[in-house]
Formats: sequence, structure tokens, C-alpha cells
Amino acid sequence: MAVIAAVLCLAQCLLFLLDPNLANENYRLYTLGLCFASVIGGLLIAFSSYILSKKAPEGSKGDKERIRALEAEFTHLEELAGRREEFIASFAHELKTPLTAIIGYADMLRSKDMAPKPRFTAAGYIFSEGKRLEALSLKLMDIIVLGKQDFQKRRYDAGVLIREVAAVTVPSLGDAGITLEIRWEKGEVEIEPDLFKTLLINLVDNGRKASKRGQSIDLYGKNEEGGYAFYIRDYGRGMNVDELGRITEPFYMVDKSRSRAQNGAGLGLALCKRIAELHGTSLMYSSQPDKGTTVRVFLEGEQSI
Repeated sequence: MAVIAAVLCLAQCLLFLLDPNLANENYRLYTLGLCFASVIGGLLIAFSSYILSKKAPEGSKGDKERIRALEAEFTHLEELAGRREEFIASFAHELKTPLTAIIGYADMLRSKDMAPKPRFTAAGYIFSEGKRLEALSLKLMDIIVLGKQDFQKRRYDAGVLIREVAAVTVPSLGDAGITLEIRWEKGEVEIEPDLFKTLLINLVDNGRKASKRGQSIDLYGKNEEGGYAFYIRDYGRGMNVDELGRITEPFYMVDKSRSRAQNGAGLGLALCKRIAELHGTSLMYSSQPDKGTTVRVFLEGEQSI
């Protein structure tokens, strides 16, 4: 476009030079100067446009790279915010059962005249659950926000673990009119105690939500080929095949109205799945509508009996 403008300007100037009516010598010199200035200006503009057009793809490429970097950073920030929200929601979910136990045992100490031994036991559960909550908050942050995959595991007596889970869940089950039946075969498992206890507590609590007043839940452990298995069985609502395929999704609830009435958020089983994976295992479900649900957690390893 700049070259065309220069050519048109040159043509107009030549017209003035050749027109006998415009024969004034000074005007001819002025026109001639304007002619050369127009040509040179047009060429300079054309040359500048050419240089800029050569540089444009490089600038465009740089802009695209900057845009991609910004988009990647934005995605990273979104994921980080999502993990933090999940941590807050998961920790809030995990507060309920131990707080129920702490409040229940504290109320017993406050309102009943207890013998020294049961009083000491109640105080011990309050202390141990408070310490577990303190440790659990940091471990959940490691799992959810930082994505930590390795935790220090240790050998733990299966019977002690089952009794500790029962002690924590009995107050909430008692309020719901549900009993917990426990039994175990002698053995040891290699676990991260705070996390694995959280897994079993959540599974028992989900059994509570699926059960009716007067029903019971079984929690038992047994030696099996290649390792040790924990079973949690309820005799409540049960689930169909489609529901079984989705129950470990975050925020999924089989019965939304019932779960919300019982302060459920659909987070417990998603966290259980993650804790099981950290222990090299998975949750195995079997269920029938109106007949109840059984969950099996199998830990590989030789057992010390």
C-alpha cells in the first residue's frame, strides 16, 4: 500500500511538471523535490513494513508461548485451590466421629460417678483421640495437598486395632441405637496406624448410616492366605450394582437426603480408597438391596501369630 501511494504521488508530481500552465520555475523545483521525497518516503515505508512482517511470526510465537505458560500456571493454581478445598472438606468430615467419642466420654466423666479404672479408660480415649486428630490433620494435608505417597508403617496388633476402632465408634453407634459386634483372629498387620484406623472408622460409620435403629454391624479380622483381612458388615439398606461402581467418588451419596440428615458429605469412602491404595490394597464390596453391605480390606504379608 505504501508503494502504491508513492507511485500515485509521483504521477501527480510529473503531471505538474509537464503541464505548460504550471511553468513557474520555482514551482517546478518544489514539485521535483516533493517527487523525490515521496519516492524515498514510500520506499522507506515499504522497507519498514517488510522488516516488521519478517519479525511478526517470531513475536507471535513468543506471545503464544507466554499465553501457554499463563494457562499452565492458571491450571496449576486451580488444581492447588481444589486440593486445598478437598483437604478442608475431608478434615471437617473426619472431625465428626472422634469428636463424638471425645464428647461422649467427657460427658461420662462429667455426669457419672465412675470407678477409677473405667474413669481412667474414658480419659485415655479422650487423650488418644485428641492426639490422633492432631496427627491426622498433618497426614491428610500430606495426602491431599502435597500428594505424598509414602508413610512410615509399623507392625500393629490386629486385635488392638479393632478394639480401638470399636471404642471410638461405639458412642455414635449407641446414639443411633446400633450395636457393634467385634471379633478377630490373632495376628499383626503392617500399617500407618492413624490412617488405617481412620479407614476402618469411616467404614463402620458408613455402615451406621445405612442401618436402622436396632440393627447391628460386624467388625472382624481373620487370617487368610497371604495376609490378613478386615471385614465390616452391616445389615441395612444395601446397594445395587450401579451404586457400588460410584460409591468411592468424592461427594457421591447413595441416599442424598438420608446422608445429609446424618451430616454426610460423601467424602468418607473416597478417602478410604486413597488410604487403602497407600497400603497397597483396595476396598472390595459385596452388597444386596435391603440385605446389607460387606467391605473387605486385605493386607498382604506374613502374619505373626
